[in-house]
Amino acid sequence: MTRDELTARLNASMEARMVEILTGIADNKFSIENSEQYFQIKDLIDLTFHPKKEVAFRAAWTLEYIFMNYHCAGDHLDDLLSRFAAQKNQSCMRHYGKILAYLTSKKATGLKQGQLENTNLEPIVDIMFSWLIDEKVLVATKVHAMQVLANLAPRYTWIKEELLETIAYLEDLETVAFFGRAKQIKKALKKVNV
Repeated sequence: MTRDELTARLNASMEARMVEILTGIADNKFSIENSEQYFQIKDLIDLTFHPKKEVAFRAAWTLEYIFMNYHCAGDHLDDLLSRFAAQKNQSCMRHYGKILAYLTSKKATGLKQGQLENTNLEPIVDIMFSWLIDEKVLVATKVHAMQVLANLAPRYTWIKEELLETIAYLEDLETVAFFGRAKQIKKALKKVNV
C-alpha cells in the first residue's frame, strides 16, 4: 500500500465501524510475521501530522494499535521520539502519550535490549511536563504524560519531587479523571527510591 493509498483509507468516513476499520488496516496490511510490510510505519507517523485532523487522528490510533499489538516499536522509536515535540494535534497527542506510557512501563514489549536505557529521554520529560501544565491539553493526554513521568522517575530521580509538586498544584484545577490517576501515580511514586 502506498502512502497515498494509506492516506485515502484513513481519510474515508468510518462512522461507527471506526475501530474495526482501523484495526483492519493494521492487521491486514501490516504483517510482522511474514515480513510483509504493506505500508511504512514512517509514513504512518508522518500522517499523524496530516493537515486534516481526522486523518491525523486515525493514523495516530492505528500507530498505537500497531505498537501495542505487533511489538515493533523498537524499530521506529527514534523516528517517533524525534517527532514528539512537533505534535500539536490534541487527539494525536493522546495516542503519542499512551504509546510512550506503554513503552516506558515495565510491561513494554517490542523494544530492543537496552534500547530505552540508551536513549536520552530528557527532551521527552520536558515535553511531558509541558503537556501536564498546559491548560489547553486534554485530560486524557495529561494522564498519559503523568504516567510517562512516573515511569521515568527511577531513571531521572529529580522527576519524583517535581511531579509530586506539579500534581499537588493541578489537583484542584483538573477533573475527577485526573484526580483518580494522580492518586495512583502518587502511590506508585512512594515506592521510587531516590
